[in-house]
Amino acid sequence: MRNLFYVLVLTGILSACGLTKEKLGIANKAPDENMVTVRQPLSVPPEYDLRPIAEAPQGE
Repeated sequence: MRNLFYVLVLTGILSACGLTKEKLGIANKAPDENMVTVRQPLSVPPEYDLRPIAEAPQGE
């Protein structure tokens, strides 16, 4: 019973101090939609299918 009292008092003190979920890192923060930048889409280089030329073996 005494422990429950201490827990309730501690909870009241922490909430009165302005300790919020954001300060504790519990709350999820949504990204700021004004800070989002648009990037160009990825593209495949035109020579993507080309393979490197095999060199002739040494000594021939």
